[in-house]
Amino acid sequence: MGVEEFRESLLRVIRKNIEESSNGVILTIRLGEDSSENYLVIDGDELVFKTRDFNNANRSNSSLIGYLSRTLKIPSSKIDIIHGSRGGVVKRVLIKDIKPDELVEKLLRIARLI
Repeated sequence: MGVEEFRESLLRVIRKNIEESSNGVILTIRLGEDSSENYLVIDGDELVFKTRDFNNANRSNSSLIGYLSRTLKIPSSKIDIIHGSRGGVVKRVLIKDIKPDELVEKLLRIARLI
């Protein structure tokens, strides 16, 4: 697989996990556990947020919002968890005031591969 094909396969995964809404862009992320740090990975066809706060719903939500805010350079006030905020492994995150293509490019730069 060439570099361009590889990039396109990553873009497909990212695009599969976002959708545009009237309020912004909705990003679907699954939580995963990592005891050392917080980061975003592409695993199969999913975006996975690895966090040391996996076992605490409130802290994992806060970690996810903080991570997205810092790495995407978006104010945390523009990021809301609209599904999965009371627990659960799958989170749907609304990000306001961003275009889908802009979010895709930002996610492509920060996501790790496993």
